[in-house]
Amino acid sequence: MLSEKMLASSEGNSKVLEMTNSDPGSTNSITRKIFLKTFIGTAAGLFFFGFPTLTNSEKIVSHQPALVIADEVKPPQPLHLSINKPFANSLIHLETPTYDRSNQTVHPSVIDFKTEYGIDTWGGFRYWMALTPYPNFNSSFENPSLLVSPDGLKWNNPPGIKNPLASKPFGILRFLSRNYNSDPELVYDQDQNTLILYWREYSDGVFEKIWAIKISSNAKQSTKILCFEKAWDYKKTGLVLSPTVWRKSAKEWYMWTTDGNLAVHLYTSTDGMTWSSGQPCSAPWDTWNGGYIPWHIAAKPNNIDQKIEFLIAGWPKQGAMKDCQLLYATAPMSQPKELSMQLPGPLLEAGAGDQWDNGYIYRSSFVREPGATPKFRIWYSACSKKKAWHIGYTEGTLNHIPLQA
Repeated sequence: MLSEKMLASSEGNSKVLEMTNSDPGSTNSITRKIFLKTFIGTAAGLFFFGFPTLTNSEKIVSHQPALVIADEVKPPQPLHLSINKPFANSLIHLETPTYDRSNQTVHPSVIDFKTEYGIDTWGGFRYWMALTPYPNFNSSFENPSLLVSPDGLKWNNPPGIKNPLASKPFGILRFLSRNYNSDPELVYDQDQNTLILYWREYSDGVFEKIWAIKISSNAKQSTKILCFEKAWDYKKTGLVLSPTVWRKSAKEWYMWTTDGNLAVHLYTSTDGMTWSSGQPCSAPWDTWNGGYIPWHIAAKPNNIDQKIEFLIAGWPKQGAMKDCQLLYATAPMSQPKELSMQLPGPLLEAGAGDQWDNGYIYRSSFVREPGATPKFRIWYSACSKKKAWHIGYTEGTLNHIPLQA
């Protein structure tokens, strides 16, 4: 995923290649019920839903199918102790099984059907997540995959769907080429009652493509559909990174992408498959807190306030990708190109000490839980300084954070 991105950004940024240590072994995720008991009083080890503690180097856990129906579970609780912080780093990462058996993952895109659509379950599960494996920065395994969950914390492979949904692209020499997939995005089409999985394909210095697959609730899949293609031309026109899609109606769709520099582009569609050319959006991050580079982006509609909310993984202009943080932006639904940033600082930064996310924060996904005090539930990907990639969960509110004019 990052190889051509590192190459493209090398003119102004030193990247993450100095991180050469081996994967330290993952910390097991646990349910919120077990967490407090374990964190406070248990010194003998962690238990993951009844399984003994393991590390990636020791043994791969074989997850059992989820048996709890979605409407009997509560929204996920954070796997951390929040003390005077709107968003605290998760002390432990989630377990996300992968087809390559590494269980290292990146770039989550989550749908909570109950909160977002008023549907208790879809395809038998409340939560669906698109992601890709990314074991120790190896893009050969970065192929779009799906996981399901009854509670947003315990994730399993969806019944009837075989991961990955798209294999590594062919190059002249398949296993030696720098062709790969990346950047999945998951969207629900209410009229067709289908999930749409978007992702990006990169061909070594030749092109970038955005693909899509439609998935029905009985796990049937369409053939992949080419949404658009762009010739590789980083210096003049930039990249097409991290597509994120808002389906406003059956005939009105919007997609934002980042270009690897300062620009975010907006595309429009009448069916979610055929897209217009990209138009540049406003760039508030250019001057926000001294200037930031927006690298990856995720968008969700806030229908109550009639705005689009964005989580942006980006780093200060004077920094590099290793300084990537999680930022917040909004745009009016009536003017989806007019983004603004009103918070005084980032939502989330790299973890401290030897935490699993002490490298940097990457592309994240979120659900806005309505109520008297709206709550943001965030699934964020991050790497450790020893090159291991995982996804964590946190939550918090923005209400008490002062807004900038």
